[in-house]
Amino acid sequence: MLAWAAETRTAVVPRGAGSGVCGGAQAVPGAVVIDLSRMDRVTGVDLVSRVVHVQSGLRGDRLEDALATHGLTVGHYPQSIAMSTVGGWIAASSAGQASGGFGAIEDVLLGLTAVLPGGEVLRCRPVLRSAAGPDLRRLLVGSEGTLAVVTEATLACRPRPAGWEWLAFSFPEFGALADGLREVVREPTGAAVIRGYDEADAVLSFASLGHAAGCVGILGFPSGLSGPGALSDRKRLAAEVIQRAAPAQLIDPAYGDHWWEHRNDAAATYFQIMGPDRAFGPGVIVDTVEVAGLWSAVPELYAGVRAALAAHSQAVICHLSHLYPSGSSLYFTFLISGADDGGAEERYLMAWEQVARACETAGGTITHHHGVGRLKSGFLAGELGGTGISMLRRLKAAIDPAGIMNPRVLLP
Repeated sequence: MLAWAAETRTAVVPRGAGSGVCGGAQAVPGAVVIDLSRMDRVTGVDLVSRVVHVQSGLRGDRLEDALATHGLTVGHYPQSIAMSTVGGWIAASSAGQASGGFGAIEDVLLGLTAVLPGGEVLRCRPVLRSAAGPDLRRLLVGSEGTLAVVTEATLACRPRPAGWEWLAFSFPEFGALADGLREVVREPTGAAVIRGYDEADAVLSFASLGHAAGCVGILGFPSGLSGPGALSDRKRLAAEVIQRAAPAQLIDPAYGDHWWEHRNDAAATYFQIMGPDRAFGPGVIVDTVEVAGLWSAVPELYAGVRAALAAHSQAVICHLSHLYPSGSSLYFTFLISGADDGGAEERYLMAWEQVARACETAGGTITHHHGVGRLKSGFLAGELGGTGISMLRRLKAAIDPAGIMNPRVLLP
């Protein structure tokens, strides 16, 4: 197929489940869409090594169902788990909601098979790491179908948690929330889920629990797993670290249970609003912005991106979704309305322009785990610079000289 496409210079758009939000799997006139959704098998489970071999069109929920029979999990739980594929995770450089404990896709990807534009097959054997030159697996992570079509992958697994135990805290303002969670992510507490909600997001997310004011942080600890230190000791350490670092109050752990039960509701809500039903009617756009930066940049990043969105939106909420010892991602959700779709789109594009400028000013990245697609390709030069864009173009030209692979995606 790809050999024919290269010979005929026919554009090719790889598509898994089509759940991306940045236009990364959108066909162009004359293009051929390669639908990978029927390549959806688990081809093997190595119980000794705790790895799973899968085809790239396998959906995340079906992968987890298959591993559950072996008491295993990949631990990659994106909000779109029921409507996204392993290949899509690799293409967009995905991160799941428990990345604090299980890592992002690049941390669990051990090997892959991909077809290059001329039809050649690249096989990266599954190994923990290798010093045999640049890591070609990492080259394809985040490449969004512009260099090759990933057809198979080998992923690392872990023992499946028996359940989850939670700690929840209330913070008076966003700065205290960031301070507390920054310190706890640096300690060996064993928290696999670490999330922090600004006041607007907390009130919306936990209104059914009576939450009316203040920011909320939740920590999730896998239970039923062996490891250093008792779970109770690790939870106590986490509470002590947070309360030393910031003014915080322990609140009902039911906040964690509530989040876990409803953690993927937003995907269905997004589809209701932006899908064919247009639940809020025409002229309404709901979208998300996920940026990231070092901890020293997080306050400016939060204020700048929030202000950029608020200038054009009727509502803006934010939470810290993926935290690291050196920094964090910030996940904004916003709602824009206009007299009609055209008016809303104009405000939407202006908001993105200002978000990109605010992110660049703060020294952050314009995307943490949603990829670039078409939506953000125009902002990439501001992040990578002219030299970085030139390097990507030369790489693309070397691998895909006919320029057939997912045109207009990733590169500006």
